[in-house]
Amino acid sequence: MFENRIKELRRAKGLTQRQLAEAAGTSQQQIQRIEAGHHLARFDLATRISAALGQPISRVFPSAELPLARMKKRGATLDDEKTSRDLEAAGLDIEPEVWTVKYRLRGGAEGNFRISGPDAKRLQLVLHDEAEDGFVVLPSDDRQYALNLKHLVFCQLLFDRPSIAVEAPREKSSEVLFYLADQREPLPFDVDPDTTLLEQEEDPEPLSVQLQDLFYNVEMGADRRRLSFVDWDGERAFFRSDDVSMFTVPLWLIEPNASDDEGEAEDDPNG
Repeated sequence: MFENRIKELRRAKGLTQRQLAEAAGTSQQQIQRIEAGHHLARFDLATRISAALGQPISRVFPSAELPLARMKKRGATLDDEKTSRDLEAAGLDIEPEVWTVKYRLRGGAEGNFRISGPDAKRLQLVLHDEAEDGFVVLPSDDRQYALNLKHLVFCQLLFDRPSIAVEAPREKSSEVLFYLADQREPLPFDVDPDTTLLEQEEDPEPLSVQLQDLFYNVEMGADRRRLSFVDWDGERAFFRSDDVSMFTVPLWLIEPNASDDEGEAEDDPNG
């Protein structure tokens, strides 16, 4: 979780998430996730959000104040490794490129998804390590992915210049997709969203964090035999993790506090 003051400053200025997104040249979904602290904000987008709020970036992202001041005083650049780490911890992605993962899995499934600059660096380190053979978890624009390196037969990291073009809103999916190592097409499951943040509860009700648990378990290597979850109908599915090449979950199902303006009366400053 990354701390920022976007919600407080947005409401003080009388803006909804949608209005702020329009002013900053991004999507409402991006504002939701950055505001909730789930996603890093690209540095160029963070400056546009700050401008739309009429505030310096160090006020919108308070933890960035010291590294930005240090960078200005010492003449450091955004390529400086320590500056990069400190700004990432403050919720900012200062990578100048937009990164895309292109992949092919054992069984024939292939595709691509975008990731942040820090995640691109992390993935490159993992792929260079011949000893790594577990899952790597990567959030994207609207889904989170868990890739099993045992079944990743091809991967290419593509980069491009950032664009302020706003993508059309995507339909809100509830489908959790599991790709098996011997199949091209995924197994789809409709699943209820998590209702609690895993890191904010000491002993949460298992069903309230079951999708977050899937990612936590595979990333920590805590569950190398079975993965399981309960679908909309209350029926439990089980998978042998070694035979899963990838699974992917819509972000909104695992981000219970990333609410939007619609259906949230208190979020409308004029309501």
